[in-house]
Amino acid sequence: MGIFSGEKALCFIALPHHNRFLVPIMEALRERGMHISYFTTAAEGAFEITLNQANLPYRHVLDYAAGETIERTRAAYNELRPVLQEKILSNYVLQSVPVVIQDKVIRSAVENFYCLDRMLEVEKPDLLFALHELNPWGKILGYLSHVHRIPYFTLQEGLYYADIHYYRFHTDYSTACLVWGEDCREILLRAGCGDDKVFPVGNTHIWNAKKEFTNEAVVRETRASLGIAPEQKIILFLMSHSHYQPFDARIFLQWMKARGDAVAVFKWHPVTGKEIVDRALDKMRDHPAIRSVHGTDTYALIGASDVCVTVGNSTTGLEALVFGKPLLEVRLADQDYSFAEQGVAEPAAGFEDIGAKCDAILSQGLPESRRDQVKGYLAHNFAYQDGQTMERIVGLVEESLKANGEKERAPLPSPGWASCPCSILLPVSDAPPETLLATLQGIASNISGELFEVVIVNCAAGNETNDIINSLGGDVKIIPGKPDWSYSEACNRAATEAHGKHLVFLKPGLVPETGWLEGLLRAAEEKGDLGVVGGMLLNKNNLLWHIGIAFDVNQGPFSIYRMLPPAFSGAKKRREFGAVEFPFLAARELFCRLGGLNTALCNRFEDIDFCLRVKQTGLRVLYAPESRIIRQAPSWEPNPNQDQINRIHFYSRWTGSLWQDDAVYLQEDGLTHDALSALYRELANRVAHGVSHLGISPGL
Repeated sequence: MGIFSGEKALCFIALPHHNRFLVPIMEALRERGMHISYFTTAAEGAFEITLNQANLPYRHVLDYAAGETIERTRAAYNELRPVLQEKILSNYVLQSVPVVIQDKVIRSAVENFYCLDRMLEVEKPDLLFALHELNPWGKILGYLSHVHRIPYFTLQEGLYYADIHYYRFHTDYSTACLVWGEDCREILLRAGCGDDKVFPVGNTHIWNAKKEFTNEAVVRETRASLGIAPEQKIILFLMSHSHYQPFDARIFLQWMKARGDAVAVFKWHPVTGKEIVDRALDKMRDHPAIRSVHGTDTYALIGASDVCVTVGNSTTGLEALVFGKPLLEVRLADQDYSFAEQGVAEPAAGFEDIGAKCDAILSQGLPESRRDQVKGYLAHNFAYQDGQTMERIVGLVEESLKANGEKERAPLPSPGWASCPCSILLPVSDAPPETLLATLQGIASNISGELFEVVIVNCAAGNETNDIINSLGGDVKIIPGKPDWSYSEACNRAATEAHGKHLVFLKPGLVPETGWLEGLLRAAEEKGDLGVVGGMLLNKNNLLWHIGIAFDVNQGPFSIYRMLPPAFSGAKKRREFGAVEFPFLAARELFCRLGGLNTALCNRFEDIDFCLRVKQTGLRVLYAPESRIIRQAPSWEPNPNQDQINRIHFYSRWTGSLWQDDAVYLQEDGLTHDALSALYRELANRVAHGVSHLGISPGL
């Protein structure tokens, strides 16, 4: 059972399709020893029906509405009601909403918030699961997961074909947003979601569903339940939700009659009401070759069909392609996404030409070019098609549990005495030799010799780099490392033999300017409550690469003001940040006492992780602009295969500690997000027009 044993996961279930995505994950975790609890919330529709029909034991959030929770809910409602009423009255559209409905919506939101808060206090889960953050309950859960420091897993609901801005809010609080493939990832990134939180893992159920529902026995059973003979051809209409008017299907019905073996099955969207269905089929209601179904399993219908026809936007089109079914598309007026435009469906105008197009498919099959396009389309939508998605999700959950339960690191041993002000730790891998030489030259030329020693950890495998290291003389200590060591491992090893009062963490390709180390040391000595000091890191074009870390709307770290000129006023003043990236300076005693860098993080996030641990001790992280260093080339880059572990570990470890703060720095510098965007556009325009000097106005 291992790390899963005794851990608790809470899973929010609302609608029936949530079960398809979430329940298999919960069962996989239960099999590994986790305790699983399902819960649901108060809503206009009774979500309890979903759990009762699936025979899932559950708790309702209103079970926690007692005592203090009721009082908190009442107080919050009384505080919010007049504020929201004023906003409602100032909105022309919302003015028409009856007051009783306004009260109901506000009270429901407040009740759910405080009852969910109490539930988390009582249940103390180790993980939270919900289908996504976009509904009110998912967003409340996300916020509260952060407050209670609980990693929060969300998923992709279906094919994302709505306006791109709709998807902006998928990763505000999610620790991991598990998506099917690169297509969804690209959509979320364009919408503004956090790349580090999006994990393409494949689909949890579609490939097993294909195997199950294309089984000959299951197909026969599905056809029999619909009264359709084995030799008949099923044309399956997959209907999106729309306010359909009566269908004029005379040409299509004539085609079916002439063919003699075709049956049309209409599968309606779950939210499409009986009134709409009856109106749409009014002229074909009693036709013997027409079937209209609502509750029949969609996968069973797709598996039994011969040709699928999507009407409007629907994930079922993608699912039909997975099942290997030929796809026609009737595009509605308000439909942005098109399978036909993707090259994977045959466009149809409507009932007037569907029959002829079905004839062509049934008699000739699909051309090889269409099959190739479908193959590529599926590869872009599903990162994996190997049936191992559940194992990948379980692996991420395992890493999340490890990280969130991480204990304090054991202190590192180190010499107790200091022989110089600073030890420059320089782990070396197989970066290009010229990057190492540039760094060594910068150290020798721009730093006073009495201030430092250099401790090199040789992790290089290449002869050329080893030759350079072996040729070094002077105050350089060389420690043998291993090629598979991470930067964290190498730095921790170096710290155990360093004799400087302070440590500076350097990488090949970073070239100090005159005064770089002096600036860091001066700042560290002037302020007694400093834990970490970083300087101004410029790229080789003399633009800001890093001054400090801010956290964005996705609660993700980023290097603020990157690519602005160093003359920018916000980069010219000492200031505190939540974290800084390498290279930075820290006292050797502090570094070793905290156990050094986190070796669970491989060449990414270890600097931010260390700064966050420093801040937990009450010490500050400072940016000192008088210390300048040039980034001529990268080194110690993360391995793409390892980076997924870096991401889930970092965000799980620091759940609840990462809150958006970039607006604070912008306000200090007289900026807003819009003003900063305008500044970047201005600078980009100058570059495009060949302006060599990228100075900016003194007011900024």
